[in-house]
Amino acid sequence: MDYKKYSNQISREMITPPTGQVRIGQSHKSGRRAKVFSIIMSLLLNGAVLLLLMLISISVFKQEVVELVLESGPNESRIDNSKKVFQISKKQKPQPANASNAAPVISSVTFSNDAVFAIEDDGALQDFGLGDGWGKGADFGSGQKGGSIGFFGSRSVAERVVFIVDVSASLSKMQFGMIKQELTKSLDRLAPSVEYQVIFFSGPAWFADDEQSVKNRIHTILHEGKKYIWNTQGGASKYYIESGGELYSSSWIKASQRNIRKTINRVELVNKSFGTDWRHPLKMALNMDPSPDVVYFLTDGVVGNGQQAVDEVIKMNRRGPRAKIFTISMMQPKAEDLLKDLADRSGGDFSVVLENGEVKKTKGKK
Repeated sequence: MDYKKYSNQISREMITPPTGQVRIGQSHKSGRRAKVFSIIMSLLLNGAVLLLLMLISISVFKQEVVELVLESGPNESRIDNSKKVFQISKKQKPQPANASNAAPVISSVTFSNDAVFAIEDDGALQDFGLGDGWGKGADFGSGQKGGSIGFFGSRSVAERVVFIVDVSASLSKMQFGMIKQELTKSLDRLAPSVEYQVIFFSGPAWFADDEQSVKNRIHTILHEGKKYIWNTQGGASKYYIESGGELYSSSWIKASQRNIRKTINRVELVNKSFGTDWRHPLKMALNMDPSPDVVYFLTDGVVGNGQQAVDEVIKMNRRGPRAKIFTISMMQPKAEDLLKDLADRSGGDFSVVLENGEVKKTKGKK
């Protein structure tokens, strides 16, 4: 054996590393590059998702402007074709605990085809639905339950309300159309928790659900299957029921959508007739059981027995829980003193509808 050659070979093997060791080192370096690349891609993807979430959050909390356009129905008479647009700033913020006690006030200010009701609020406007009855039967903070009610600028909160409207022949076509339009809007906005009735009157008086016909100024009223004949002793304020018939009353109507639609149809069909007497419709309203919380009484004219009618109604109103009577004079300033007296003595308000459609209001004694 050549010991010198064998010694040189061993020296070379000790100095030169095996081939397998070099390949293992290269593989380890390549794996580290892959891990770094994966980490970078993960950071980029997470950053993109975070940016998207920030954009969504900004858009959610961005102030939103809601545009409400109040327009008249197709069957209403045209007075002003301009639309009134209300913009309500609506922000995403927590509601106070007593938000239901701060219901927005809605009142009629001017007569218009497009918007008769104005929104008044001293603070931030709360969310509410104009077509949902203004209160949805909530407790309004006074212990009284029911709903918010408005008619020609007069507003109240009640469980039971009676609308008494004049349909006498002295009303002009414009006045009569205005009355029907306002009454329809008031009925359509009643909360489901409210009970109501509508009474029409001229010389006689009848409930909206009653059948009524007129011949030679003699009125025939079919009320709950019974016939009542109204005749006059010769004057517009001297109507009476023949054969000694007693003044009838009626039950309350729940303010469901179906009942309201039915009553509105009766409002649209009613015609004007001769006579004006305040006593009959007011007594019919106060005779209801249970008695009303609020009565809206609208008329266009004075009557010869006006003071007698006011005194009789006030005396009758004292017998049970007192109803607040809100009186409205339809463009007739001569009736102001008597109607204001009736409102003051019952705790209601008096309003007069002017010829330009504006409503002038005075507060009654509470």
